[in-house]
Amino acid sequence: MIPIIVLSFESVVQGSLFIVLTVLGLAIITIAFQGYRRNHSRPMLFLALGFAAIIIPELAMTIITRVIDISQFWIVTVYQVTNVFAFLSILYAITMEP
Repeated sequence: MIPIIVLSFESVVQGSLFIVLTVLGLAIITIAFQGYRRNHSRPMLFLALGFAAIIIPELAMTIITRVIDISQFWIVTVYQVTNVFAFLSILYAITMEP
């Protein structure tokens, strides 16, 4: 007999949004990095790094917290530290001379 898996509405919505955000985030990072390589533009490199520092840790923490029990303190701390780095990188990218 094949086991039947019942998914809640919330898990379907969260899973769908996770996939959409992953695809969009990785597309933004890829396009920004391609812009850096094509034009040798340092601002585009820091823009790509900033977006990567937002997207990649969030994806990693989402997957890790499903497998390992981590305290809320460490989850929030990782998000905040990586967001500070990301925002500083993006700010540097939009204020530096090309």
